[in-house]
Amino acid sequence: MKEDSANKDKGKAHDEEHAQWDRRGFLKTLGVAGAGAISFGSSSLSVVDSQMLTAALAEVDNDRVLVLIRLKGGNDGLNTIVPIYDFDTYANKRPKIHIPQNSLLKLNDDFGIPNYMKNLDGLWKNGAMKVVHGVGYENQNLSHFKSSEIWASNSEDSSVTSGWMGRYYEEKYMDYMINPPKKPLAIQIGNGGNLVFNGDLTSYAFSVSSPERLKKVAESGTIFDTSNPPASLHGNQVSFLREAANTTYRYASVIHEAYDNSKEYSGYQDNSIDLQLSLVSRFIKGGLGSKVYMVTLNGFDTHANQPTRHQTLMTRLSDSIKTFYTDLKNHGVDDKVLSMTFSEFGRRVAENGSSGTDHGSAAPIMLFGPALNGSSFVGDHPSLITLDKKGNMANSTDFRSVYATLLTDWLCADSDLIKQGNDWN
Repeated sequence: MKEDSANKDKGKAHDEEHAQWDRRGFLKTLGVAGAGAISFGSSSLSVVDSQMLTAALAEVDNDRVLVLIRLKGGNDGLNTIVPIYDFDTYANKRPKIHIPQNSLLKLNDDFGIPNYMKNLDGLWKNGAMKVVHGVGYENQNLSHFKSSEIWASNSEDSSVTSGWMGRYYEEKYMDYMINPPKKPLAIQIGNGGNLVFNGDLTSYAFSVSSPERLKKVAESGTIFDTSNPPASLHGNQVSFLREAANTTYRYASVIHEAYDNSKEYSGYQDNSIDLQLSLVSRFIKGGLGSKVYMVTLNGFDTHANQPTRHQTLMTRLSDSIKTFYTDLKNHGVDDKVLSMTFSEFGRRVAENGSSGTDHGSAAPIMLFGPALNGSSFVGDHPSLITLDKKGNMANSTDFRSVYATLLTDWLCADSDLIKQGNDWN
């Protein structure tokens, strides 16, 4: 009992230590090198009505790139960024699946990462990593599809079927269908179940379901091979359909050109996330000009056998991030690329009976890149003791505030206009 009381006091003290944080402090402390100071305080970003966002971004013209890394399935934040400051509570709630203290790399006195994520340690020490605590939204929806939809649309309203980036593109490029830009606005790999680039009329990303398909496009400049069709009516029909599909993928040729203008980096491993990031790197190095990329790492729905599964995923992610930025640095463009992980939700604090965790709420997101100007933790870590009826943590950072910071400080949108466009507090 004394130990439990001590743990509660320790957790309470940590919460009180951060009680003076507010949204303005969060936005300033994120510290992305960009347009300047954030000019708004307690408001959060919504682009359900994004006319203001369009005006804010309409004149943006820089060589910065944003890479969104989707951890599909609901990443377990507590076994990603481990709360050393309240380790006893963490370990007691997860007797079988917690990361032992002797298996942690301390980022500071309060938080650590599992030692199998050691390849992020160099980024942290070089000032190229930030962690935002407790990211989520009120009344967390625990459905994979619905929560992913909310993250992509910025709205709990099911009638909103467009994404926050898609609405921006739809308003900026009103004649997109008849006069598209010369280069793809965004590249999305693993597009299933996410509508971030969707407008009301079309998707504004060059979307492919797999990195293997994108690599084929990059290598050949086409989706389908139309050479040597069968000499028959069926063959002619198939050839016609393939040529039509190739025409529909209007950006295949410019993707191929950027790919051809860059060189392969040999450090990537033979797995899906490495292939995706290696392609993104080649497009950036080859001058494709797309501003936003989304890649996907699947498998985070760890209801059972989590220790082995999560270790494999986070090792792969950590290795890939390190390789990606080494590749970019060798080409002199690492400071132009900011990456951010996100997931539809976190996991429950307590483990379940299958050595796993069930759908939860708030979780950390991680940002990477030299442009961050120093490594740090941002925001309040949610209490491991004060939980809702399902055993989930309360979110301490609204995910839309992270979007707002990226738009203002990285993509150089006008913060006053974004503030005016806010309609969900």
